[in-house]
Amino acid sequence: MCTETTFTNEVINPDLLPKYENIRLSRPHPDYWKIICINLSICFGLLGITMGILMFFVEEVKANAIGIIPIYVVLLASFFLLFSVSFKKRGYAIRTHDIIYKSGIIAESTTIVPLNRIQHIELNEGLFSRMYQLGSLQLFTAGGQTGHIHISGIAIDEAKRVRDLLLNKLEQLENSSAELNTHE
Repeated sequence: MCTETTFTNEVINPDLLPKYENIRLSRPHPDYWKIICINLSICFGLLGITMGILMFFVEEVKANAIGIIPIYVVLLASFFLLFSVSFKKRGYAIRTHDIIYKSGIIAESTTIVPLNRIQHIELNEGLFSRMYQLGSLQLFTAGGQTGHIHISGIAIDEAKRVRDLLLNKLEQLENSSAELNTHE
């Protein structure tokens, strides 16, 4: 039995669309700031040691130490400030049909990925993350690199629950899609 459906393409009033901006986002765990500080300290510590060695052994660098040291201090303070602001702006939310991730300082970026676009999910724990029992979720989509979401700084137990929830939702989507295909 063939049923004919009529194609419609109605205009949608933008004022009636849900406002993703009003959704309360989950923030990274406060201990994630400690991990950011550790990573920045390691990077700037290595840079400082390298500069110190160069100043000790290379006369041209030693002669410019008066200009190099203030630049190093300004860069160090700037990076800590930028990462602090960035940390406070990050957030994510899981909804029935999609995931929202927001980040950015100067240019804020909000990525909304429909669940049916997610191809696989990865749970990562770095060395310092394990120390603080934190993890990060990486969601890979069918849309290529721009659609991927990397959510860092989630308590590991919560990250596992989110991963399992998303995997269950993906399985439900697959099963309902398979049922639709068998009924056709």
